[in-house]
Amino acid sequence: MKMIDFDAVLCVAPKHKNLALRAVRSLEIFSSARNIFIITSSKNFSFFKENILSNEKIKLLDEDLLIENISLSYIKEYLNKRINSDIKSGWYFQQFLKMAASNLSYISEHYLIWDSDTVLLRPLEFFDELGRVCINPKTENHLPYFKVLKKLLGIEKQVDYSFISEHLIVNKKYMNDLISSIKNNSNQGNGNISWVEIILDAIDDEDLNGSGFSEFEIYGNYIAKYFSNSFLPRPLSSIRTGTEIYGVNPNKHDLYKLMQSGYFLVSFEDWHYASPKRVALNKLISCSSFWLTNIFDKKNKSLNYAKVICK
Repeated sequence: MKMIDFDAVLCVAPKHKNLALRAVRSLEIFSSARNIFIITSSKNFSFFKENILSNEKIKLLDEDLLIENISLSYIKEYLNKRINSDIKSGWYFQQFLKMAASNLSYISEHYLIWDSDTVLLRPLEFFDELGRVCINPKTENHLPYFKVLKKLLGIEKQVDYSFISEHLIVNKKYMNDLISSIKNNSNQGNGNISWVEIILDAIDDEDLNGSGFSEFEIYGNYIAKYFSNSFLPRPLSSIRTGTEIYGVNPNKHDLYKLMQSGYFLVSFEDWHYASPKRVALNKLISCSSFWLTNIFDKKNKSLNYAKVICK
């Protein structure tokens, strides 16, 4: 694999703080990220300083200072004016923040978008031997994403798979070009309108209170159209339904069991339903597996990694 410097970027909502600690620690252990930038409310800074910031690689960024004149309160106000509901405000805001990271001079030319509810379970390379970005193709095909793609960029879906994969390596130049194209293609006003509002305006009312936009899909299809030689699909064994198995608060036993199952990464999405009985049974099984290994194989690397991630 070709060695290319990259930073990692995570957006963290208050409800994901504890899980984000596991995500960050997993990236420290299993990735070669130069720095790990946590974009969150300044109200959460003390939490991360107390729990994780002994490592100089970890940087905190105030989410309300990344995009000029754009904050979570702005997104809430916009949504309430259009559809009388701001339930998806944080979901849209974190997407725009990950796009806006491309404009930060101190972030590397390539940066890894990483979902804060996702834990890396084993070493993973993000580039091939030619320096191409490795994409984890998925099967999602959500029509509203491609309606917005057509409105904003005038292009159709470019590939027969989805780019939505809980992580994605972004090229800063490509993302900045994408944002410039969104602004240049807009028919709105005199150019003073924010690219964030241009995107939100492009989402139909009936889609706005659901999943109306994806930063993964618009960036992925943009590079597929104009920079198709910059990436290649590389399927990974991963799982999005960690919550259904172990609940929203996985422990070291649970992560060890997932490591032993061969997954590269697992997501604990809070909207998945977790049956208390099923979670309890699975946790009992993972605990038994963990302690049996702890007795008979004290040098087991996965065991020690799981301990560090959940310390």
